[in-house]
Amino acid sequence: MTLRIITFLLLLTGLPATGSATEVNVPSYTLKLVKSLVDQKTATEFDCRERVYLMTTWLKVYGEHRITARWFNPEGTLQDQGFLDFVGQQKETNGWLALEFLNVEEQAASTHLNAEAAKFYGKWKVRVFLDNSFLEEREFFVRCK
Repeated sequence: MTLRIITFLLLLTGLPATGSATEVNVPSYTLKLVKSLVDQKTATEFDCRERVYLMTTWLKVYGEHRITARWFNPEGTLQDQGFLDFVGQQKETNGWLALEFLNVEEQAASTHLNAEAAKFYGKWKVRVFLDNSFLEEREFFVRCK
């Protein structure tokens, strides 16, 4: 069983960043964890068959930047990390990163949780950085039903 980080950038205007990052004094932003890109209702609990989306909105953050999301499993070990480069060119720039648990559907029985899927059960954390500067940490719970 493996994990995969999926990154995607939805920019109101702009191109993917290349090169070095521009400094941000005090970023104005919002972060939330959601189950769907369509229905962006904030969630704190996820099933291991769902993606965990980290939605970002940057307000008046201009220039080239990199978001880093470090995903920590219930044991407190860094499970994976994802990067998202963006160029802020408008008053508001939106993007997302996602954590996906692979092969869980095939391996987890409908009524019993196998050992592989069980390692995803518990409290996870995501630590978010902008241009290598720590912004905040969010916790969420993963179950395998």
